[in-house]
Amino acid sequence: MVLSRIQSFPQVSPSEDEEAFVRERSLRQKSARTDEIMEGKRMRKKVRYCEDDEKETKRKRKRNRKKDEDVTPPKEVKPDDVKPVGGPVKVTGGGRERKTHYRQFEYGGNRYGLEDSVLLNQGHYSPMPYVAIIKDITQKQNGRIRILVQWFYRQEEAKKKGGGYWKVNDKRRLFYSFHRGEAPAESVMHRCMVYFVPVHKQLPKRRDNPGFIVQKLYDTDEKKLRNLTDKDYEVAKQHEIDILVEKSMSLLGDLPDLETEEILNMGEST
Repeated sequence: MVLSRIQSFPQVSPSEDEEAFVRERSLRQKSARTDEIMEGKRMRKKVRYCEDDEKETKRKRKRNRKKDEDVTPPKEVKPDDVKPVGGPVKVTGGGRERKTHYRQFEYGGNRYGLEDSVLLNQGHYSPMPYVAIIKDITQKQNGRIRILVQWFYRQEEAKKKGGGYWKVNDKRRLFYSFHRGEAPAESVMHRCMVYFVPVHKQLPKRRDNPGFIVQKLYDTDEKKLRNLTDKDYEVAKQHEIDILVEKSMSLLGDLPDLETEEILNMGEST
């Protein structure tokens, strides 16, 4: 009897053990896929955090560089940067006190000379630059150049005899004085304009004549104010004031006179 190569086999149902094995394998596969997905998310999150940390680090470095630039002090000024100009005028003193006097000096590409009005950087001693007139330029044996200056006083810097300071009614107003002192030449910032105007004259307009205005003299000994137009100064001092007023008026032209009432009000304000 010939048997056919195609035979029918009865369908056999899987046992309970086989079904449990299939379910367990399926669960393990799902768990593995879940772990892979979570691990991928963690890796992407970690990469993102690293990128964020790197960006934040760069931002901090940039802020620190900006902060360093803001607080970096200016380049230190060396005395060698200041040079006398021209031949010496005279020599005074001897030995270690020997001084050579000049009419001009050069600093920072600018030249400054006798009778120039200048602003002086006084560092932490004053929040505002000092204002002065150069009266002498000397070079010591060690090569350092110093200037003898005659000081102006701002209203808020001049002490009253009874205490306190004068009220600031105009920031361009200065008091002249006969107080002199020395300063290093490298403390000069730049020139400035100072106009000496008699109290009976109207002040020049700021936009036409920018600069400081002087109408009063501050007596540093008596701690009181005097008018530039007073005529009871010592001869040499009176001559000095007259020259300064004349020079200023030649620059400003003919200023109108003030009314008597305006002059009186001005005196009360100072």
